[in-house]
Amino acid sequence: MTIYEHRDVITVSGGSANTLSLRMPGGLCRQVLIRALTDSTTVFRADLTDENSVIRRNYGYHTGEINDTDIRFPVTGRYTINITNASLTDTFRVILAVQEK
Repeated sequence: MTIYEHRDVITVSGGSANTLSLRMPGGLCRQVLIRALTDSTTVFRADLTDENSVIRRNYGYHTGEINDTDIRFPVTGRYTINITNASLTDTFRVILAVQEK
């Protein structure tokens, strides 16, 4: 089994930021991790959007971290992880893990 991980550290200022994965040939999305690194009390929303601008997963308000390991859906192409409505300017670690075919 091969795992592709898109890893990034992004700074959210003004409430939002995003990161774009490289093109994936295909696989199953197995984990979305978004963690506030500066302040664990940062409240934020996030979503996972495919290259056709379709929101594939929408996460409501969370505090400090989203660690979705129950996710299992087929992916191909590029995906954007958007962080929005952040209560503070913060730095976030973002990991998108995909099990390749």
